[in-house]
Formats: sequence, C-alpha cells, structure tokens
Amino acid sequence: MSPIIHKKGVTLVELIAVIIVLGLAIPTLLMLFSQVNLQSVETEGIAIGTFFAEELMEEIRSKQFEDPNQTPGFGPEGGESGRADYDDVDDFTGYSENHPSLGYSRSVSVEYAELNGNTWQQATSSPTDYKMIIILVKRTNDNAQLASLVVLVARH
Repeated sequence: MSPIIHKKGVTLVELIAVIIVLGLAIPTLLMLFSQVNLQSVETEGIAIGTFFAEELMEEIRSKQFEDPNQTPGFGPEGGESGRADYDDVDDFTGYSENHPSLGYSRSVSVEYAELNGNTWQQATSSPTDYKMIIILVKRTNDNAQLASLVVLVARH
C-alpha cells in the first residue's frame, strides 16, 4: 500500500471564483473613488467661489453708504472711471469682472432693501436706510454658479 500524497495548490474552480469576485469588486471601488474625487472638486470650487465673493464684499463694505458728494442715483458718478475710484456702496451696481486665467467671473448688484414680514426684499419705494449687496461668482468655462453672497448694509 502506497502512502497518500496531498498536494497543496489552487484548483481551477478556486481561481475562477477569485477572478469573478475581483471582477465585481474592482469596478465598484473605482466608481466610488471617482465619485469622491468629483465631490472633492465641487467642494473646492465652492470654497474658492466663496473666497472671491467675500474678497469683493470686504472692499464694497469698506465704502460709505451714500455718495459723499450727495450725487443721487446708483452706479459710478462722473469721474469715477474704475473700481479704484468708487467711493460709496452703490457705485458697484452692475460691476462685473471676468478672470479666465483663474477660471471665475463675479458680478455685483446693489439695491435699496426693506423688510417685508420676515424677509428682506428689494424696496418698493426708495431710498431706504438699507441696501442689499448681492455678489454672484461663476465658473467661466461652464458658467456654473459657485457662490452667491448677500449682505445688508445700513445707514448709520
């Protein structure tokens, strides 16, 4: 009687089972990683857009509520040819800039505001003691809105 020899190895059935399991697991994991990557890019875009909106809002809020020369109307007055010359909040009405190299554009609107119930809205009569500043930041390549920043300023 000869001794029984047990050979250790992988059978064809085991090899096929491993290939099937890996074939199902790898695409699922790759899809999960791609979704995480897309969400990360979108979150980064929102953070950058918010930064650009806050940067411009800081500049606007540093200006006076009304024109120091008491010139009526919104928008830049005569002699204010650019952003560096703006001396009051409403000079920024209609201001927009495009930075394709940085991948964003931003635009500003300023309007008188009033409280209607619990909601601030555009004033039906003007002037009021409040102005609403709205800054929109968009991506230049697909025009997707990254951030919208709304701030109320008051006459004081």
